[in-house]
Amino acid sequence: MDPFNCRGLIIRSSEYKEKDRLLSVLTSDRGLITICAKGVSKPGSSLGCFSMPYMLCDFVVTVSHGYYYLKDASIIESNSKIMDSLEQMTVAAHISSCLMDCTLQSENAKEAYELAVYAYYNLANYKDKYLLIYSAFNWRLLTVAGLTVLYDVDAPSYKASGANPARFMINISGGDGTGNQNRTFNRLLDEPCVRALNFFATCELKRLFTSSADRKIQEDLRDFTTDYLSMHFEKRYDALSVLSNL
Repeated sequence: MDPFNCRGLIIRSSEYKEKDRLLSVLTSDRGLITICAKGVSKPGSSLGCFSMPYMLCDFVVTVSHGYYYLKDASIIESNSKIMDSLEQMTVAAHISSCLMDCTLQSENAKEAYELAVYAYYNLANYKDKYLLIYSAFNWRLLTVAGLTVLYDVDAPSYKASGANPARFMINISGGDGTGNQNRTFNRLLDEPCVRALNFFATCELKRLFTSSADRKIQEDLRDFTTDYLSMHFEKRYDALSVLSNL
């Protein structure tokens, strides 16, 4: 079979044999594919610079016996600044884990790909927004998967009883990441958090990571989207706990 060209994001790069690497590459038209980059771990390899995670590249790929092999590539966006801090690397690893979990057989690979392109780029260039990027990515990915709703902030059914009328009782139901299905719990969120979730779900993709918020809202969004993601993907996502323990 003749080589083919594809543009994709390297969302994971792992050692294979002695001097090869396996690249998990998310593409808009083929979904998640695995490309073997032979010999890239050897000193002086001409393809070694194309095997780092989080890069957006144009790949030239050959096919042999049903397997993909890297023949050539060019870098579109290196996103190398992600490696500048533990916070950025941690969020990037979380994004990769989510993409590996949900897009392998997804019919929404194109939307997930476009979301990932914006997420990695913004994470690389706006270090101080890592928490909002984390939450915005979580909620938009859940939206792509058809697992979110829009909250009517004027609906009495959402408003929590008590002295604070700007708080909302949000219900989460699903698995709990440990195989336990049909678990349900409620979470109190302030109105800015609820409006942020609606914004994450509906805004133009290029505006998704442009919002700002105070620290409390960022932390509330982090906690809520993590729990929601864990429930619906049936896996506990706790990557950011590393940062909390520092």
